[in-house]
Amino acid sequence: MKRRTLLTLAGTATLAAAAPVYWTSRWRYVTIHHSGGGYGDIDLLRRVHRERQPNDPVDAIPYHFLIGNGNGLRLGEVVETERWRLGLWGAHVSAGNTDRNLRGIGICLIGNFQTGEVPDIQLDAAVTLTRDLMRRYRIPGDGVNLHGHTPGESTLCPGRNFPRHRFFQAVRNA
Repeated sequence: MKRRTLLTLAGTATLAAAAPVYWTSRWRYVTIHHSGGGYGDIDLLRRVHRERQPNDPVDAIPYHFLIGNGNGLRLGEVVETERWRLGLWGAHVSAGNTDRNLRGIGICLIGNFQTGEVPDIQLDAAVTLTRDLMRRYRIPGDGVNLHGHTPGESTLCPGRNFPRHRFFQAVRNA
C-alpha cells in the first residue's frame, strides 16, 4: 500500500475517531526543533523524512509546524503541516518517547543553530506560536521543551546557539 494512501486512511480514521473530544484536546507538550540545514520547506523535509524513516506509513514530515528562515519559506512564516491539519501524532522525538510523539506538538525552525544564529523574526514567530498553542490547549509551562532537553532524548537540537533563556522568558511572559 502506498504511503500517501496510508496517510489518507490515517487522516480519515483520525477524523472519524470515536473519541474526538479527547483527540483534539490531548496536546500536553510542545517541543522546539531546528531543521539542521540552512534551507527548508515542506517538500525538502518530506524527502528527508522518507530517507531517514523509509518504513513510516505516514507520508508527512515529522513536525506539526515549520517556521521559515527566509530560505525556502519566508522569514518568520509559520506553516501548518499535514500532521497538524489531519490531527496526526508527531514523529519528531525518538520512537521510544511515545507519549511525547502522541501528545506533543512539534515545531521546527528552519536553520542550523549549532552553527548559526536564530533571526529575531523567526524566534518571535516561535514564541507567538508556542504561546497560542499553550493557551488554546492549556499546555503548562513545563510542557514546553527544546528537543535536546526533553526527557528521554539525547540530541543537540535545536543547537547551542538557540537562545533558550530568551525563548523561555518570552513564553512565560504570555
